[in-house]
Amino acid sequence: MRRTFGEWLAARGLPAPETGKAAQEFERDGVRVRVERSGECGRYLVEEDRGQGLLRTRVAYAERAGGPSGWVVVTVEGDGTTGTGHAPGFVQAYLRTARITDGGTHLPDTAEEVDEDTVHRLVSVLSERRRRVPVAVVSVDPQDPRAARNRADYLAGAVAGAGMVARFADLRAQQRFNEAMGSDLGVFGGGIRTYVAPFDPAGESYPYRHRPMGGVMVRKQGRQALDLAADGIIGETARRALPDDVQRAYRAVSRILVGKATPADLTEAMTPRPAPAGSPGDGLRRWMMAMAPRTAPAEPSPAVEPPVEPEPATAAVPVAEPEPALDRRSLSLDVDELARLVAAVVIGELRGELDAALGLAASSGASGGSGNGSGNGEILRQMRTLGAHVEGLRDLVVVRQSGDQLLAEAEDESDRLAGEMDRLHTEHEILQQEYAEAVALARKLQERVRWLEGKLARAGNPAFGRSPDDSVFEPTSLMDALNMAREKLAHVEIGDTDTEAAKLDLTYPTLARVWASKTWDALRALDAFAQARSAGDFSGGFFDWCRSSTTLTIPAGMVAMSESKTVNTNGRYSTRRTFPVPVEVHPSGKVMMEAHIKIRKGGCPAPRIHFHDDSGGLTGKIWIGHVGDHLPNPHTN
Repeated sequence: MRRTFGEWLAARGLPAPETGKAAQEFERDGVRVRVERSGECGRYLVEEDRGQGLLRTRVAYAERAGGPSGWVVVTVEGDGTTGTGHAPGFVQAYLRTARITDGGTHLPDTAEEVDEDTVHRLVSVLSERRRRVPVAVVSVDPQDPRAARNRADYLAGAVAGAGMVARFADLRAQQRFNEAMGSDLGVFGGGIRTYVAPFDPAGESYPYRHRPMGGVMVRKQGRQALDLAADGIIGETARRALPDDVQRAYRAVSRILVGKATPADLTEAMTPRPAPAGSPGDGLRRWMMAMAPRTAPAEPSPAVEPPVEPEPATAAVPVAEPEPALDRRSLSLDVDELARLVAAVVIGELRGELDAALGLAASSGASGGSGNGSGNGEILRQMRTLGAHVEGLRDLVVVRQSGDQLLAEAEDESDRLAGEMDRLHTEHEILQQEYAEAVALARKLQERVRWLEGKLARAGNPAFGRSPDDSVFEPTSLMDALNMAREKLAHVEIGDTDTEAAKLDLTYPTLARVWASKTWDALRALDAFAQARSAGDFSGGFFDWCRSSTTLTIPAGMVAMSESKTVNTNGRYSTRRTFPVPVEVHPSGKVMMEAHIKIRKGGCPAPRIHFHDDSGGLTGKIWIGHVGDHLPNPHTN
């Protein structure tokens, strides 16, 4: 790590860190570097000015910590607008130095090529129980055979150390992989699919948790689509807590660099800890020990008398009772050592003041006690000063001990909270899946009710027990809904909003399914409204349409036909809501789209659809400018 990091700095025109120095700092062309080292561990910090923001790269490492291997933690943070947060350039070079792993998964520096004979290895990697990082699989593009290699190589560099990238060598390998995955978990047509952990092809209940990106989107958006996929991979890895041993060692490195710990503490932190008493692992161990067959002791032979052993031989038999005494003796030694240490500190820090006090006492005694008592007063002041310093030193020792105890308690609490966050995150994912399934079922029931109501209105007779003529379209993502709208909805025009929609798809794959259903319903309602208004069958606005009793509507509470006064008068906010339209709609070729639909009323993110109503104009259509996260306003950060 030290070598590759130094080479990375040198390639950027910065001086490489000197091996003999414990701490170094230097700055050049807006890049600030701080290097800290102590033995076989260290910490690097690189801060770069990027336009309107600051990009901060942190590296903490320990070599051969607790054994033949070590670890490296790389963190990239951005304040403000810093561009894409891809892996730093030295990570790929570092991955080439050895077999680097994360959670049992090998992290290569380049994309892995998968042929027909190595598909089973890829499936094994995906199903690995200890896998923590996402795996992106790039399919063959039938329109450009070389495109898959270029896309995979770019992704491998962008997510180096945070994920693994694989690509198929040919269509035969891709077909064999898709046969192993099943119909809902495959990847094809030049698309990219990110498989998160954990993964079980046979028991996957929600396939779209493993985010697909269609080949059409990849070809259309190019590098922008690849950056979105890379952001999703890095975000998936970044949210996961570090392994317990690395977390302990990470904190130990920080203490070592400030002189509060020794390399032995680092080794101890990396040593696996036994399961605490009462834990599930400990209970299993006790149960297995209880179930193990025990061999009965052999009967002693009455014919042979055991010889009388001398006293030294009997002393070699281990006895369990003296252990508490050993613990108390060890504790007393620790207390004695602490007392000697405190005494040495007192003598070293206050030797000068002790000498001064003794000197004054000696001079006062030599004068025979003559004078007006000023000498005795000076001695008294020195003694009071000395007493105050000793008392202060005692307080410092107490504070230091209590501080160390508080630090240990804080670290334990941090570990507990990290485990609690992991548990809550898992429960949250389950609830999201259940919510998505409930919304899908509700939509099917709603469609059936609409069909039955239409039948009743036309025939005057109930038609229970029959199914609607057309199956209900269930979009799997926002992009799926937008693409279907472009194909099926003649009175709705979708603008250039694929990037914003895809960000939500990749960042929130489970919730995106729910948002996609609501988006599709909203677009259908807009299409039905525009069709009716352009034909002269309806004269109100979209809000009035949703409050009417027509069949294709959405709840009126989701619709807002205007923005606040602050948004309208502040150029920073109004510009973000201005989108291109044909000159037939507005002579300037753009218009501010105040009207919007709230796909999610609250929370973060809060997706919105911004649109302009020209159903009563020359085009007779609804123009969609934005489908994505909430646009900035005075209440957003």
